[in-house]
Amino acid sequence: MSGILGFIGNEPQTVDLGKLARSLRLLEHRGLNDQAVFLFDDPEHSPSVLGLASQLLHCSSPPDLPNGLSTKTMVLACCALRVEESRSVGSPSMQTADRRILLACDGLLDNGPELGRELQELGHNVRPGSRLDLMLVAALEEWGPDCLSRVKGSFAFAAIDLRRRNLILARDAFGTRPLCYSRQNGQGLFFASQISALLEISSVARRVNRASLYKYLVHNVMDHGTETFFAEIDQIPPGCYLEVSLDEPARTSLMRYRRIAQTRTRLTFEDAAEQLRELVIRSVVAQSGAHSAVGAAISGGFDSSFVVAAFERARLGAQLKLYTCVPVVRSGTFSQSEETWADLAAGGFHFPLSKVRVTAEGLPGSFASLVRLQEEPFSSPVVYAQLQVFRAVRGDGVNVMLSGHGGDTLFAAPTDQLLRAVFEHVRRGRWVRAAAILQALGQLPQGSMRRLARAAARIVMPEGLQAAVRQWRRPTNPDWLKKKWFHLDHAIHPGEFALPMLRFEDRSSTACSIVSRMPLLTTDLQDFVFSLPAEYLITRNQPMKSIESAAMRGMVPDAILARSERSGFPVPVREWLDELAPWVDINISEIERFPFLEPRRVRQIWESVRSWNKSVSRAFLVWRWVFLAGWVRHCNVSLD
Repeated sequence: MSGILGFIGNEPQTVDLGKLARSLRLLEHRGLNDQAVFLFDDPEHSPSVLGLASQLLHCSSPPDLPNGLSTKTMVLACCALRVEESRSVGSPSMQTADRRILLACDGLLDNGPELGRELQELGHNVRPGSRLDLMLVAALEEWGPDCLSRVKGSFAFAAIDLRRRNLILARDAFGTRPLCYSRQNGQGLFFASQISALLEISSVARRVNRASLYKYLVHNVMDHGTETFFAEIDQIPPGCYLEVSLDEPARTSLMRYRRIAQTRTRLTFEDAAEQLRELVIRSVVAQSGAHSAVGAAISGGFDSSFVVAAFERARLGAQLKLYTCVPVVRSGTFSQSEETWADLAAGGFHFPLSKVRVTAEGLPGSFASLVRLQEEPFSSPVVYAQLQVFRAVRGDGVNVMLSGHGGDTLFAAPTDQLLRAVFEHVRRGRWVRAAAILQALGQLPQGSMRRLARAAARIVMPEGLQAAVRQWRRPTNPDWLKKKWFHLDHAIHPGEFALPMLRFEDRSSTACSIVSRMPLLTTDLQDFVFSLPAEYLITRNQPMKSIESAAMRGMVPDAILARSERSGFPVPVREWLDELAPWVDINISEIERFPFLEPRRVRQIWESVRSWNKSVSRAFLVWRWVFLAGWVRHCNVSLD
């Protein structure tokens, strides 16, 4: 991991070393090694090196440096973590030989051998096994931002190119690594890996983004594309880069470089399953083969089991340690616990399984640090449980962790996509194939006739008519919310958003100095799965993740493949609210004073959840309120 920090100014300005030191300190957990801090007196010339980041981390003003450095137009800083002596994860601030391209990056490369050979053939001094930073500097020198279509991996970076006269801020195709920025009137543009560092180095206000807050409260949306929960802070969306002119920093353009390949396979179902298996094994090898201490999360679901099975099939020669989280409740056993399934899945492999038992007891004491770590609101105590697992993993000396994140996005086709395939088959007269998809859809938990009819109506209805219907049927405002406070002049729908679990995983893993890898979340796998016919993703015999199930057959216990229903990793949301009732009540009392909530209804809902008279969805709503109260309090957020 690495921490990225910097700014580009409209005109020379004073660099406050105290602010710079405090900002780097907030990124310290993302990287601990010495890295250079570059300052630019004039963007026409090469930068000067202020010093090493470590010299600034623990002092507000180094004795050999003045407190303020004036006439600086740009700063670029990066601090990286070295996981193994022979392998740097993340990057120092790198530069080309002529010092015309400077780079700060965070991440790992998955296609190093291929990219390295291509760059070598073009005359660059890189090796196939070189780090991401070395590859990126050479790739940027050769292709500029077009290099992003060639780079595969988990990354975020900031690159200053004095030849092309631009700053490039980029994230990988899925947004696995964070990178946010803020435009400051009269001061230029500030950027950082984390919001806390950005708030410290810039003068940005801690005002809440009202539209993001509304979607969080009403729709449980926690990632908002370009926006964040802070009104004046944006983030680079997954698969995009922001280009900023060095001469006119106010002139920016956000570009999408990642496009899913529009191809259609002619493979049979059996051949497609075999190719999928090989792609997953190859991805696991690329993401874990160079590390000596590797762990993997396993819950008894398809995705985590697939990753562990691929590791075993690859015969990497390294020992894999398995970890599962076992939430504990005071009154007996948590009925939705995955412990039995995790035992069953792990029993099919030759790796030891460690169980991390998590109780609610420690949550109040670690609440402030957990909220500050995440930087934005979240809606489930699963984030707390996840952090406890990473702490246990680090205690065992494991520094790289594999997970099955991404499988739900990859292999579970949306209902709308499947219904479009049905209509296409009907249009072409393929009645049997259309009927097979419909029959399989009806077996899924979300496959009720009412839901299918609603989804079908959305598809066949012209876009203009859909917009009119949305205006006519505006979402009902919850009776516990004062919608007028949000100043929204139109209906706010959930819309498209990224994967919030990537933010949770990044923050929790970096806090424990662990590199988190997700072998199912790669562009090669995404392109391949999107090339498959819809009926490969859902069949009558195996309606849930059909192609993944077929690819795993023979690699994991059959009982795992026979599971018919599973949604995420469950934690005892109702039971833990009951156990922590006095502490929750304190937070609810605080929430009741928020200007956008109806205090009487908030209290009624909380009391009904305490008496177990409401559904689990209402319990999650209470958790949203609790974590929102913590975010406002511990991150000093203004609701004005």
